[in-house]
Amino acid sequence: MWNRFKCFLKSKRGINTVEIVIILAIMVGLAIIFREQIGKFANGIMKSLFEDTQVDWSPAGMKNVTGN
Repeated sequence: MWNRFKCFLKSKRGINTVEIVIILAIMVGLAIIFREQIGKFANGIMKSLFEDTQVDWSPAGMKNVTGN
């Protein structure tokens, strides 16, 4: 029994899993802390892509883009 416990303590098989869990916990923590800033950033990107452009998204405007 004591031998198995020593082998378990010396084993490095689970070290990668622990590292990944720690990194994920840090990422989730940062996302929670900066959630408002991340939301504003994402909304700004979506607004610049879909609202601030001069593209006509109507079916008639899309015919001009596709050439049909």
